[in-house]
Amino acid sequence: MRILYLHGWNSGVGGVKPTYLRSGSARLVLLCPAWKKWGQAQTVKPGTTIIHSRADDVVPFGDSVELLSKSGLHESALIEVGQDHRLADQEPLEALLRAVGGL
Repeated sequence: MRILYLHGWNSGVGGVKPTYLRSGSARLVLLCPAWKKWGQAQTVKPGTTIIHSRADDVVPFGDSVELLSKSGLHESALIEVGQDHRLADQEPLEALLRAVGGL
């Protein structure tokens, strides 16, 4: 398994690195994507998984719901988990591992 982890400022859905990868077979797993604030993309490719906490106080959970809808993804592509934006507790970490195929 190979994982490319893109994080932080300017690593939004419409950023240079994710946009470059969109023509390839890389599987996208987005964590609390800040696409409305910093990105330019309005949709993501099929097969994308979004992991987001409803209690996120940095990026509104509703933004992920909207991205899911605009992209035509099934509601199961959005995994609601975690206690905050960091997604650093056990449940979101396990969800991330499952999403990248590690479990």
